[in-house]
Formats: sequence, C-alpha cells, structure tokens
Amino acid sequence: MGFLRLQPLGGGGENLWAGVVVLRCTAQPRSTYDCMIMIRSLTRIGEGAGHIGARVRSALEWRVYRPLHLRYAAMWRAQLNGVAVIGITGSAGKTSTKSMITAILRQAGKVRQTSGTGNRLFHVAEIIAATRPSDDFCVLELSAERPGYFDRLLPLARPTIGVVTTVGEDQYKAFGSREAIAAEKGKLITCLPADGTAVLNADDPLVRRMGEGFKGRIVTYGAAEGATLQVRDVRSQWPERLSCTVSFDGQDYPLQTQFCGKHWTTSVLAALATAVAAGIPLAKACEAVAAVPPVRARMEPVTTPDGITFIRDDWKGAFWGLPTVFAFLRDATAARKIVVIGTLADYHGSARTKYVAAGREALQVADAVVFVGEMATAGLRARKFAKAHQRVLAFPDVRQAAQAMDNLLRPGDLVMLKGSGIADHLGRLYHVRTGPVACWQMRCGKDMLCDACSHLRDDSAAANRPLAAKKPSMESVAAASEARNAAAPLKVFVGIGNPGEKYHNTPHNVGFSVLDLIAERNGLSWEGCGRAKVAQLKHKDGKVLLVKPQDQVNNTGKSLLALSQSMGFAAGDCVLVQDDIHLPAGTVRVRMQGGDGGHLGVRSTLVAFQTSDIPRIKIGVAAAANQVPTADYLVSPMPAMVSSKVREGCNTAVERLLKLAEIE
Repeated sequence: MGFLRLQPLGGGGENLWAGVVVLRCTAQPRSTYDCMIMIRSLTRIGEGAGHIGARVRSALEWRVYRPLHLRYAAMWRAQLNGVAVIGITGSAGKTSTKSMITAILRQAGKVRQTSGTGNRLFHVAEIIAATRPSDDFCVLELSAERPGYFDRLLPLARPTIGVVTTVGEDQYKAFGSREAIAAEKGKLITCLPADGTAVLNADDPLVRRMGEGFKGRIVTYGAAEGATLQVRDVRSQWPERLSCTVSFDGQDYPLQTQFCGKHWTTSVLAALATAVAAGIPLAKACEAVAAVPPVRARMEPVTTPDGITFIRDDWKGAFWGLPTVFAFLRDATAARKIVVIGTLADYHGSARTKYVAAGREALQVADAVVFVGEMATAGLRARKFAKAHQRVLAFPDVRQAAQAMDNLLRPGDLVMLKGSGIADHLGRLYHVRTGPVACWQMRCGKDMLCDACSHLRDDSAAANRPLAAKKPSMESVAAASEARNAAAPLKVFVGIGNPGEKYHNTPHNVGFSVLDLIAERNGLSWEGCGRAKVAQLKHKDGKVLLVKPQDQVNNTGKSLLALSQSMGFAAGDCVLVQDDIHLPAGTVRVRMQGGDGGHLGVRSTLVAFQTSDIPRIKIGVAAAANQVPTADYLVSPMPAMVSSKVREGCNTAVERLLKLAEIE
C-alpha cells in the first residue's frame, strides 16, 4: 500500500506509546477498490491497537478512517443510480417516519436504512457504503444540525425522493429562527433531480413553501384543503392508539396504528405519502403502517409488573414539543397522571421561566409533576399553580427521583417521561421497577438509551442491592415541614460551608463566616446538635437560630432537614447564606425565592424541603468579572484582594440578615 506513510503524532518523551504514529494518506486512492483496501487495512490496525492507547485509536478514527470512508461513500454513491434514495428531514418525527417508510417499502423490494437515530454525515456514509446496486431502496434520516450542514450531507446522499415532516425549534440556538431552520431543511427539496418527488406537510406553512419553484412532482399530506393525501377523523385517547381516515384519489382508507398521540399523524401521513411517491398501493401501505410499533423512547408505552404504565418520551427534551405531550395526557384516561420533566432544550429566553412554564402547563393535565436534573429546583416555583391535590417535586438526579417515586406511584398510574437521553436517561425510572439498576450516573456522555448499555444492569453486588429503604412519603415530609412547633424559632439563619479548619477563608465558606460574625458580636457559643453546630440569639420578639451544617456543602439539605424535624422549624423559617461565584467579590444580593443558580448546597436544601420559597443572601466571591467557576477555586484560600472584598461583603450580609429578622 504505497499510498500510506507513518508520521509521528508528537510528544511521547515520557511515554513511548503516547506519541507513536498516526497514519496519513499521502496520495489519492487510484480507484474505489484501493479505497476499500485502505479502509479495511486501517480498521484491522485500529482493532489491534488496543495497547497503543486511546489517543492513537482516536487519531486513526477521526483523521484517517472517517475521511477515507466519506470519500469512499461518495465514490460508491455513483454506482447506485438504480437505487431509489429517500431522504427524510424535519424537526420532529424523522425516526418514526423512517421506520414506517422502511416497513412500507419492504413490501416492494430490498431496503437499506440508517440505523437507530443515526442522521449525521458519517451515519449516511455508512449506509451508502453498505448499499448494493441490487437493492431497491435506501432510506436516509437527515439532520440539519447547523447552518450549512446540508451542503456536505446532500451531495453525498443525492436523494431522489425528499420528505419533510415539520419545522420546529430544534437547533434554534444554532439557527436563530424557524425561517432559518426551514431554509436549511428546504435544501433537501432544491437538491432533488428534475424527475424527483417532494413529499411535503401541507399543514406547516414553512414546509409547504419549500415546494415553490420545484419543477418535479410534489405529493402533499395533511388536513389542509387540497392536500394530495387528506386526513380526517383523527382519534387518540389512551389507552386507545392513534387512528384516522386518509383520503386519496377519491377513496377513503381507514387506518389503525400503534402510536400514542394525535401528533404522530404527521409522521404517519408522511410515510403514506412516500408510498404514493414510490408507486406502492395505499391499501398495502396502510397495512404495513398498522404493524409498526412506536420507536423506542418516542412516546413508547411500557407497563411494569405492578401495573404502572410509563409513556417513554425520554430521548429528546425539546421545549417546543411539550404541548403535544400535554395534549396526549389531557385526552388520556387513567387513575392518576404524572409528568416527569428532565432536561429541556431548544428554547430561547430564560431557562428558569421555561421550567416554571412547563410545570404550570403540566399541572393543567396531571396530578403530579416531578422535575429531574440540574434545573429541577427552578421548576419548584410552579407549585404556586398547583391545586390542593397536586404535587410538584424536584430532584437533582434520577436515583433520588426513583426513590421518591417508589413511594409516590401506585397501580393504575400513567407516567409520562419527558427529557433528554444524553443528559438524564430518565428511562431508568421504568427500568428500576423491572429489575436492579447498576448505573445511576447523570450526563454519562453516551449518545444512546440505557436499554442498550451494558452498564444498566450487571451481576455485581451493587446492582443487587435494593434501591433504598422506603422513606416517609413526600406528602408526609411536606406536612411535617408545614406544621410548626409552638416553640419554633422566629428565624433560622443557615450558613452554607464545609466543616473543618482547612476550609476557613475559602469562597465556599462565606456562609459560615457571616454566622461567625454574628456569633462573635453577640458573644454566642456554638453547640453540637446532630449533624450541625447551632447558636441561639434571643431578642424581644423571640429568637434566631444560627445553623452551620457539618456535612459537606453538597449535603447541606440532608443535615438541615434532619435538624428541622428534631427542632420543629420549617423551610419558611430559614434564610440561607451562601457564596455566589457569578457575583463580583463582596457584592451582596438578597433573593426571596427561585432556583439554586447552580449552587449544589442550595440545590440540596431546596430538594430536601421540596420548595424554592427559601430566602437567600448571596455574597459574591468571583475573583474577576469573567471568573470561571471551578471546584478547586471554591475550596482554596481566597487571594488577599478577594478576601478583603469578601470580608466587607460579609459585614454587609450581617446587617441584611439582622434586618430580615427585624433585629436592631
């Protein structure tokens, strides 16, 4: 193979294998065959390079194998002129549309399709390289993930039939508007050959407009007047599945599907319209669609042995897609309806307001709303919209949510899971009720469902341990918190910090510093009380309890909740004193309610008491305006200049605290 040479990767002085070699292509392959030989050889090298290390394997993958594979796929595409290539794009429903189109086309010939949710450049190259001239169809799911992405993807795919489902707000941050998203997706239609066919959603104005100026055949679908395939009598009321009547060419076709929710009508019609474009009788296409199950984690219903039904929609957490979820629940029939909301995406504006809005809308159709993830505590503010029988709960991770839901759920419940597959992996809330779960990691980085991950379950002792001993229900915890003891303090000042002398004068311990100032000025002494140190400040209207939890910052809530249960105070009695890495050093802010702002000590407290209505006094600890929050900075001694400013802020915070307690 004279067109390959070895080139040093760099480094490797202290570790010979760290900088061994990376293969580079030094000449154009002379033919498709040469390219295939090159790829096969590199694959064998990569498989045998386990002892070299991840760096070299990654270099083989990204610098050599993938570029060559893309080149080969482009060359190989020219050999597939007899294959009908169908390209599918849209902001929602692509994978489900692909599965139905594939089922339909298999009635007419041999079909290749992109696997799973693969819809990027390399996924398309893989399936094109695997397609044979003897195949009849190749079905490609295409993602317009950023501006200009289709400029590389479409020349490789070269579709003959283009299918567009809808234009929503996926990748909104990358494009800035729906119109810009539509312009990128519309390139699928403009790239079609003169004898190609465009399959367009007549109910979406942005999609319908893509057909303007197209010289080839156009097949439209939807409820709109004049659509080639027109739908009516759409029904979907859980436990019944989606059904409808499709009219085409003067004839009606009744259709019963296995899908959950009326919003799947768009994908169903897109598949049927593609059948028309491919010359397949619509009656046969309807039969094929009726046999297609929901795609995994796309409004997929699963029932546990104890009679709880989960609707798994936990792959994409698009905020703009929530109305379809809530519409499904509104029409559903169930003993109780519960919504679990994980990490939301594809929205513009304040994250806090979006989570509150999501909670407010969920409470219109559900008996309980459970927020999970880094923004969960922001959703607690939706509690103000809850009726007496409704619950709003928040947990920072799936494991804690699973523990709480073990008490909350009962047979007959319908539970909707809506979140992001990569960030949350909410499916474990279902999996833990069918067997032991070994992995509870959040944001593991795997772009896959837990269903296919080897770490979900194993035979280790950890996997076989029970989830947790049953705890008091969230209702009883809330009730105990609200029932104040007659001897309860007027106010409870809670300093957030880490115990131990080594954390003195660190940014994370300014909460302790403020309380130490109050104790020093008033001659108070600290006493041990459970997992906290406490001091009492008396005045004419009652008393103030000063609390320094003695667990690590991340467990502040656990310590404080235990103390509240033994001493009889509630969340509403507390004022948290915390550091804020986002504020300039010494700046003091008072906040009466809201989310945790990323502070894990605050987060644990809001989760422990299941409320966001806890006042906070925040002291800025940022060393500079562009300070990057890091764990090391927060637990390291503050620089002298920062320390002096923070000391002034602590004195200001003392005055603010005493004013909140109306102490002169």
